[in-house]
Amino acid sequence: REEMKNFFEVEHPELKNSKNGSYERILDTRYGRIDDLSVPRDRNGAFRTQLFDPYQRREKWLGETIIEMYSKGTSTREIGRFIERILGNSYSAATISNITEVVIEEMEKWHQRPLEKRYSVLYLDGTYVKLRRGDVESEVVYVVVGITETGIKEIISFRVGGKESSNGWREVLLDLYNRGIEEVLLGVFDGLPGLEEAMK
Repeated sequence: REEMKNFFEVEHPELKNSKNGSYERILDTRYGRIDDLSVPRDRNGAFRTQLFDPYQRREKWLGETIIEMYSKGTSTREIGRFIERILGNSYSAATISNITEVVIEEMEKWHQRPLEKRYSVLYLDGTYVKLRRGDVESEVVYVVVGITETGIKEIISFRVGGKESSNGWREVLLDLYNRGIEEVLLGVFDGLPGLEEAMK
């Protein structure tokens, strides 16, 4: 209520508007589920609380936690049980899968985005992480970090793929070329056989 009062009296006193009661909603937080949360509203629909986004039903951390667990091979049922212990309310396997699909779609767009033609530096590093695909095994994550000509440092690509190899890096570099990179002034990487040739 104080937030809405500030909205009308301080931020937008020029608006010809008025309060229009409130509506109830559910919000899942790291401390548990809040049922029947009362959210004030106005007649013109101009007011937006800063506590959470419109139509948001869960805090951002929850979606990120689900994605992280899913990427490490945790089943949707196991994730559901974990969330039930945290929130006291179970998410269905379908809900968890829906959240995951949204993030995967965004990641695919990110992996396909066009890149700069020229980079001052490319850092290539293979980092091993434990993933469960039936059994728990260590797999390499191919990570590429670039520095643009204007000095901006950014993650360009990361891909999971078995054991680190020159062929694996060759595929990563070919993908970067196809996405627009034409020239790299300096490549920084370890002494994996064949990697220097692949960079050329």
